[in-house]
Amino acid sequence: MVLVFGGTTEGKLVLAALAAASQPCWYSSKIKIDVSLPAGAQYRYGAFTPEALEAFCLEHHITTIVHASHPFAALLHETIGIVSQRLSIPVIRFERHYPETPLHPLVRYADSYEDVLSAIHHGGYEPVLSLTGVQTIIRWRPYWEQKKMYCRILPRDTSVAIARDYGFPEEQLLLSFPGKTVEEELQVLKETGVQAIITKESGESGYLSVKIDTAIAAGIPLYIIRRPALPPHFIKVDTATDMLKHIIHTAS
Repeated sequence: MVLVFGGTTEGKLVLAALAAASQPCWYSSKIKIDVSLPAGAQYRYGAFTPEALEAFCLEHHITTIVHASHPFAALLHETIGIVSQRLSIPVIRFERHYPETPLHPLVRYADSYEDVLSAIHHGGYEPVLSLTGVQTIIRWRPYWEQKKMYCRILPRDTSVAIARDYGFPEEQLLLSFPGKTVEEELQVLKETGVQAIITKESGESGYLSVKIDTAIAAGIPLYIIRRPALPPHFIKVDTATDMLKHIIHTAS
């Protein structure tokens, strides 16, 4: 049995590929989502502790894990890494496509949120636009308690509630999905007058190249937080064909 960690565009691709190959699976996401399950697929949701994941894998005879969750799900990376080594279960990491790192002075990669906080403070940028998601608003508190920051979050009641609980000014929330074109994103910059942008290294699924091109076109710095490293024993693939090859190989 295959266990798929999804809740992403890549997770949907994995589900479709497994269905086409008549491969039964369990599909898991951190929060409850609407998911179209093909024949042979079962769904569960909720965060796993290492102990809970180990018990689940043993109970359901999991022989392969396909990890297609968000690249910034660092705790999940760690949990899967621990349990897969304990039980000798191979892990296939279905990777997003990432643009090449551009050599441009306005495109600035950082290893941590703290590094970005230091950079925007010392750079004197205000206002700043955060595209890192509602869960990270708390990380920017040292900035937005003193200076103006806009945060774009998904237009969901749950997201607004989280931002409200953090005490973030609601009038500085931008409720929308990521812009798919440079023109859309430039309009956001024009309306807010921001002097710098913060985002995550979220790949093309997160329209990273659009954000890069937008910052360069606008002439303002873009800070990109690098995605966390994966456990070294994860098998990285970026196509459904390669994923299925590895699943067949581990089953043989």
